[in-house]
Amino acid sequence: MTKNRTTTIGVASLLLAAGALGATGLPAAADSGTGEARTATGTSNAQEARAFCSGPGVGIYRDSGHRTYKGRFTSIDTESLRDKKARAYAEDIVKGDKVQVQRSIKPFKMKNHVQHPSTKYIKEKKGGYKSCSKKASWFDANVRDWMVTKTVKLQIGGNKSYAVRSCVFPVSGGKGCTKWFVDHK
Repeated sequence: MTKNRTTTIGVASLLLAAGALGATGLPAAADSGTGEARTATGTSNAQEARAFCSGPGVGIYRDSGHRTYKGRFTSIDTESLRDKKARAYAEDIVKGDKVQVQRSIKPFKMKNHVQHPSTKYIKEKKGGYKSCSKKASWFDANVRDWMVTKTVKLQIGGNKSYAVRSCVFPVSGGKGCTKWFVDHK
């Protein structure tokens, strides 16, 4: 009898671990621009991009802006309690769709209200933006019907927040993005 319980617990533990791995949104890839060129610090753009995408988004998240594009729903989800991270979420997807969280290079000073800057402003005044992406697998599209990216940093210091947004790229072409979101005090 004890042997069966151990086996059951072992199998249950493996299933939970596999489920947790699937729920983290892995694998995700960072869009780093121009490939493996070396930077002044000796790291490659790909290494910097991997550091930009900070891993699974464990925490409690809220929808901070959403949109539907070509039947795909996407939202920018920001951490509710600590306000340190943001991630992109997509559902009603098909295999090959891509979801991307985009974040400004330079932070904004937070105000008492949410800010929604333009992409032009972010490119001209905030150094542009970087992205962290996830492409829908067969499992994402046919079993779960949703996917999530790794997280990016949202707030730094006491009163600075990066602008973030979520974009969905259907396999059929095109791009649909939420408004840029800058957190508030």
